[in-house]
Amino acid sequence: MNRFLLARLAIMPLLMLAILPSFSAPNAHAADGERCFPETGQCIGGRFRQYWEQNGGLAVFGFPIGPAIQERNRDTGKVYLTQWFQRNRFELHPENKAPYDVLLGRLGEDWRQQRDVDWRQEGRAPQQTGCVYFDQTGHNVCDQANGIGFKSYWQTHGLEFDGRRGVSYEESLALFGLPLTEPRMETNSSGDRVVT
Repeated sequence: MNRFLLARLAIMPLLMLAILPSFSAPNAHAADGERCFPETGQCIGGRFRQYWEQNGGLAVFGFPIGPAIQERNRDTGKVYLTQWFQRNRFELHPENKAPYDVLLGRLGEDWRQQRDVDWRQEGRAPQQTGCVYFDQTGHNVCDQANGIGFKSYWQTHGLEFDGRRGVSYEESLALFGLPLTEPRMETNSSGDRVVT
């Protein structure tokens, strides 16, 4: 037998072992109906997956950063199925009809509570021309330049509730909530100074 043929035959099983894993299921860790992300090693499924996909997915909420678990809500003291994402927290409220059966966390309020900072102590701001004013909190959402900034972003982004083109006030409010402060300069986690 030819030496080259023998060498090929000897290498063939090794090649098969190397290639075989690429033909397996795309994500062996995903249960039925789940979508898993190798970037974080986390999965989303059920109503959370549906809500995530219907309302902007990765661009709006980011990757899941933990599994869906039972967690106590700070405001009510009740326990809900909860899953954390890079940019929000989902809570499943089966007592509500869709789309309000998944409620988003109040991250700004949570962050301030963790630091023992009460936004109410900062006082109310006067209503500014050209801004969206929220009487409930006494704060404005304004653009930082003509047509560029928080107001423009707020008015063009939101959750999809009514199936109509464009973003309604209610859909923006559902995604972002109420402003708790006026814009300010802060240092982000990368050390950059940014307007928040």
